[in-house]
Amino acid sequence: MEVLTHLFPGIFTLFMQGGVVACLRLGLIIFGVVLCYYGFKRTLEPLIMIPMGLGMIAINAGVLFLGTPVPENIGNIILNPLESDAIRLVDIMQVNFLQPIYTLTFSNALIACLVFMGIGVMSEISFILVRPWTCMILAICGELGTFVALVVGRYLGLSPGEAISAAIIGGADGPMVLFASLVLAKDLFVPIAVIAYLYLSLTYVGYPFLLKLFVPKKYRGIDMEFEVPNLSKRSKFMMTVILCAMLCLLLPVAAPLILSFFLGVAIKEAEIEPLQKLLESTILYGSTFFLGLLLGVLCDASVLMNDKIPILLLLGVIALAVSGVGGLVGAWIFYKINKGKFNPGIGIAAVSCMPTTAKIAQSIAQEENPYCIIIPVAMGAQICGVITTAIVTGVLIATMGWMP
Repeated sequence: MEVLTHLFPGIFTLFMQGGVVACLRLGLIIFGVVLCYYGFKRTLEPLIMIPMGLGMIAINAGVLFLGTPVPENIGNIILNPLESDAIRLVDIMQVNFLQPIYTLTFSNALIACLVFMGIGVMSEISFILVRPWTCMILAICGELGTFVALVVGRYLGLSPGEAISAAIIGGADGPMVLFASLVLAKDLFVPIAVIAYLYLSLTYVGYPFLLKLFVPKKYRGIDMEFEVPNLSKRSKFMMTVILCAMLCLLLPVAAPLILSFFLGVAIKEAEIEPLQKLLESTILYGSTFFLGLLLGVLCDASVLMNDKIPILLLLGVIALAVSGVGGLVGAWIFYKINKGKFNPGIGIAAVSCMPTTAKIAQSIAQEENPYCIIIPVAMGAQICGVITTAIVTGVLIATMGWMP
C-alpha cells in the first residue's frame, strides 16, 4: 500500500483529505473538462477558457505528498496563492513553476494593466464622439448592477471592501475586478477573480438571451443615422492625454489601470507601429493566456473552501444581470427620446465587457436586418463603460470608509 501511495499520490490524496474537499476536487476536474470543451466549440471564449479549464484540471488532479504521507503534507508543485511569508515565498518560487508569474504579475495586478494596454490599442476613441452624451449616459446605466450588488453584499454580511470588490463584477471589466479585490479584499481575491472571469465568459451565452428578452424582434434591426467624426490624429492624441491626466488627478487610486488603458490608446493614435503590434498581439494575447491559466490553477479545492463563496456567486449573477438590464432600460429611454430612431439593443454594449457586448449588439441587429450597422455607437458606449467602471471603482474605494 505504501508503494501505491507514492506511485499514485493524486488518487490516494483524495482518500486522505476530507470528503467535502475530495468531492470538490473531482467536481472541479469535471468542470475544467466542460470549460475546455465549450471553449473548443467557441461557445465560451477559447482564449481564456481552454487554459483555465486545463489549469483547473491540473491543480486538482496533480495533488501529491510534499513529505511524509499525512494530510498536513498534501499540496502541489504548481502554485500556492496563499503564501505571504517573504522568505518562504522565495523558496516556493524555485519549486512551483507558475509561482514566479503569479507573484510578479498577478498578485500585484500587473497582468491586469498589461491587458488594459492591449484593450487601449484596440479602442477607437472617436467612437465616443459619435453620440457622446448618449454613450456616457448608457455607460452610467450599465453600472446599475454594481450599486445593487454592493447593497445586497452589505446586507448579506460582507465587509465594505469585500462587497465593493464583488460588486465591481457588475462593470464587466475583469482587470478592474482584479485590481479592486487586491486593494480591498485580499483574503477573497482568489474566489472573486475566478468567479468574475467565469461569469464574464458566460456573457457570451447569457447576454444574447437577455437582449432578446428585453428587445422584441421587430425592434432589434432598427437602423440608425450617425456620422463618425473625422478628427485628426493630433486631436485624438491630445484628447487621450488630457482625459488620462484628468482621470488620474481625480482618481489616483485607479491610476495604474487608467494609465495603462490610455497609454494603449495614445500609442495607437501616435502610430508607433512597433509598440502597437507588440501590445495588440504579443502583450495582449500573452497576458490573456497566462491570465486564463492562472485563474484555472487558482481553482484549488482547498483554496476555494470559503463560506463566503455562495454569497460571491450570487452577487456576480446579480451584478451582471442588473447591469445588462440597466443598459437596456437606458437604451429604451433613448429610443423614446429619438422617437424610434434608436436601436435599443445597443444598451447591452454599455456593459463594458470589451469587445463582447458590442459584438453581441451588432450580431443580433444583423440577424434581423443584414444592412443594420450600429457597431460605432455600441463601441462608443462600451469605451465609455470602461472609463465609467474605472471612475466608479476609484470613487467606491475612496469612499469605502463612509459606508455603514
